[in-house]
Amino acid sequence: MRIVGIDPSLTGTGLAILNQHGAWVTTIMTTGRRGDGLAERDHRIRYIVNEVLADDMCNADLAVIEGPAITRNAGSAWDRAGLWWRIVHRLLANDVPVAVCPPSTRAKWATGRGNADKAAVAVAVARMWPDVELTDDNQADALALASMGAQRLGLLPTDKKHHTDALAAVAWPETWED
Repeated sequence: MRIVGIDPSLTGTGLAILNQHGAWVTTIMTTGRRGDGLAERDHRIRYIVNEVLADDMCNADLAVIEGPAITRNAGSAWDRAGLWWRIVHRLLANDVPVAVCPPSTRAKWATGRGNADKAAVAVAVARMWPDVELTDDNQADALALASMGAQRLGLLPTDKKHHTDALAAVAWPETWED
């Protein structure tokens, strides 16, 4: 079983993989400039997508991706949306079931509070996975997402009420039956 957690970002995309060997995390770092043209922006997005889906990632049994923060006032909304949809498209085109988790649901799953900041989520995830070296909050978010998928598939215990509550708020793949 291979479960992937993806925290998409133009500057630091968090990626986590859970399988029978344990957990693996990384961050795909990129930079851009406000004045970048379409070709540079397209190249940057393409690079992130190719890195996310490298190393046979399209053979995952489930991908859990953080949904867009619609209400957030952040720059580059079109580029962030393009990145999100390109990742989702490539996963679906390779028949990988995709679950979408709202940012507040990820925070609630990790900490019990939907309004918890990224630092609090990182601390909670590090406690759950003490043997995994997390170097930034992007990795912690991705590992939280992958862990949620593992719980949904029954591979990790759901021993906390806020885990169960959060799992119910995720948009799980439409082809799955409860």
